[in-house]
Amino acid sequence: MKKLFTLFCLMLGLSSTSVLAASDNPVEIIKDGSRQVLDILKQDNGKNTKQVRQQAETVAVPLFDFPRMTALAVGLGWRQATPEQRDQLTQQFQTLLVRTYSSTMTRFKTAQVNVQPNPIVSANGKDATVKSSVTLPGNANPVAVDYVMYKGDKGWKIYNVSVEGASLVTVYRNSFNEEIRKTGVDGLIKLLQDKNAAPVAAAPAAKSKG
Repeated sequence: MKKLFTLFCLMLGLSSTSVLAASDNPVEIIKDGSRQVLDILKQDNGKNTKQVRQQAETVAVPLFDFPRMTALAVGLGWRQATPEQRDQLTQQFQTLLVRTYSSTMTRFKTAQVNVQPNPIVSANGKDATVKSSVTLPGNANPVAVDYVMYKGDKGWKIYNVSVEGASLVTVYRNSFNEEIRKTGVDGLIKLLQDKNAAPVAAAPAAKSKG
């Protein structure tokens, strides 16, 4: 389970071009996106790593529903937050995710991704979980990675990623809820700001399932 959540970075290089072509099919979004992000990562030659990461970040952000992700990660504290606080939380959480996971992105340029064809659909067709397996370099055992997506006015957006049943937003929610209990919503905003101002830390290991 060590560093499994760094697999989130695989989705930080999706191309908006593929999404426009397949916006009604969540499986194709993940399949095309996975192929394109690996193509991007393969351009890394050890000297252009920063440029490769920036390219991936630039095209990726529109594919994620960061406000929805942030609301789920903050949990009950989201209800307490003012609109301004919600905007700040979303901005800081987005920055944290991109900084944390894009920093490890190029480690996975030789990963093999297999996307299953039949998503689990709910909420009258508005919610879909796309299942996949990822074989990491040096590890013959594939890792189960699920992408949870919601279809809104702008098409399908990713709002959660689960690795071996462990949810990205749940991992963050545990620590966020503790911080809100101690210092309130403003305290959480300050914590995120401090993290984003500091050197990039390693991505959190998967500890909780949800």
